[in-house]
Amino acid sequence: MNEMDLLKMVMHKLAKIEAATIKRDDLDELNECLFDQQENLKQIQDTLQELKVNLDIRHIENMNSDDVLLRSILDNQSLQYK
Repeated sequence: MNEMDLLKMVMHKLAKIEAATIKRDDLDELNECLFDQQENLKQIQDTLQELKVNLDIRHIENMNSDDVLLRSILDNQSLQYK
């Protein structure tokens, strides 16, 4: 094995190491992106839960309002028939 072959072999090994390092860096970046997306999804879930609670409260308020209105109408009608 002459110096040229040895140099080619070393360069080839360095290229493999560099490719593996690039892949690892890409994975680190991908992990960071996935972590960010996980945090974003948690925030979205929290916001949706808050919205659901607010909608449930509004629904109950509307049902109570409808009930009061219906009772008022029925009371007025019962007074008319007396």
